[in-house]
Amino acid sequence: MIDKVVAAASAAANLRGVAFPRQSRKLHCSTRLRASAVTMLFLAACASAPKTPPRLPQWNAIPAAVLDSFCSNLRDEGISMSTTINVVKTAQPSLITPSSMQSLSDSFFYHGPINPMRAAADATAGATELPINIPSGCTWRGIAPNTATRYTDTMTLELSPPIVNPYTRNAAGLFARMALADESPTWYWLPLIPRGETWMGGRLTVLPYRQ
Repeated sequence: MIDKVVAAASAAANLRGVAFPRQSRKLHCSTRLRASAVTMLFLAACASAPKTPPRLPQWNAIPAAVLDSFCSNLRDEGISMSTTINVVKTAQPSLITPSSMQSLSDSFFYHGPINPMRAAADATAGATELPINIPSGCTWRGIAPNTATRYTDTMTLELSPPIVNPYTRNAAGLFARMALADESPTWYWLPLIPRGETWMGGRLTVLPYRQ
């Protein structure tokens, strides 16, 4: 009986010529409209979703691995491991200035809007004077802050606390300043690279900043 009804309906459709195809087109259009609506809602949700903030090390002290990274980079520059280098024993937020932030943007060839004063203020907002763990790789000598001028024949290294690099995506790092008797310093940027729950120092970049 059902076969006869289906056959009769098919025959009627063939006589009319358009009844079944027109219904199929309506269903197809309706399906496409629903799909388009779902796509638009998905895109809107993606556009309104909050961006993941860049990761920043949550340290109570600068780990020894940071100075190990400096030691490796300094050896590449021809500085012997036996050469004594002073290192200020605490990270210095005072290294984060509008001028250092400007030099960081120049180093990364940043072409967006730049407000170095605002960038420095944002970076220093959460920066604290962290103690630095000093390893034994290179010949480091820990010294107190603001005493570099006492060592007229020894290079002194200062580090900043870690900050977010606002001039590239999802990046963090710290400033470094090296000078002899606190004169004619060279400035560096050390990127910090996350490896799971730990962080590694990347390749040193010399910044175009001269005091």
